[in-house]
Amino acid sequence: MTAFAAKGGWTKNDLWSPDVLKEQGPGGPGGLGWVPATDADGNILYWTDSEGNKHYSYINEFVDARDAKGHKVDISWRELSAKTLKSIDEEGKVAEIFKKNGYNVPDDTDFIPIMNGNITFDEGVPAGGGTLTFQMADLGVNSEGVQAGDTIYVMQETAPGSGVWEVYAAKVGQNLDIVVTLPRNGSIVLVKTLSDGTVISLDQTTGEVIDRKPADNVANNNAKGTSTNASGATSPKTGEF
Repeated sequence: MTAFAAKGGWTKNDLWSPDVLKEQGPGGPGGLGWVPATDADGNILYWTDSEGNKHYSYINEFVDARDAKGHKVDISWRELSAKTLKSIDEEGKVAEIFKKNGYNVPDDTDFIPIMNGNITFDEGVPAGGGTLTFQMADLGVNSEGVQAGDTIYVMQETAPGSGVWEVYAAKVGQNLDIVVTLPRNGSIVLVKTLSDGTVISLDQTTGEVIDRKPADNVANNNAKGTSTNASGATSPKTGEF
């Protein structure tokens, strides 16, 4: 098992609460590049549910989407549904999702959500999946805790509100970008763990990273570009963090 260090007795349940997750998603106050989507006349796009509530669509200039040939494709986002949020509103639920995807999860593993949203490929999902590049530095996503060579996990729900998720792993490149190929529209959550072979010290009250010291066994100092293990609809089964 890969080396792992974490403070005992401190969980991340608060970070998985629906209110906090909404702050990180489309329309949240945290920034992260979310901008309301508009039509050709500049009207803000929205859809109305069965109860008459308006739900707005968003775009994000710091998330690039392309097809298998490298052609840019248009995407839009909306916030996670209540059913989806319910399936991940505790850290323990997230740990179980990782276990079901073949990961060996130590009891003291900390899962930290960093961004989420429900993605739609506007002209349909490209053949072979849509390849997304998240520009982490521009998004400002927990930049103090993400460095080149780290692994970021991308969870995607298999069907709307199903609570069944697949987990993909993506390496952070030198420009703090990650790349992942998704096989469908739907809810996604970017997650980091404190199990990438790097010793991280945390403030046990706030979770703020106060020190970061690369472990001796982290051989990613020469990593270039970005990479991902995600391909099609099959989750990686590495069994380790």
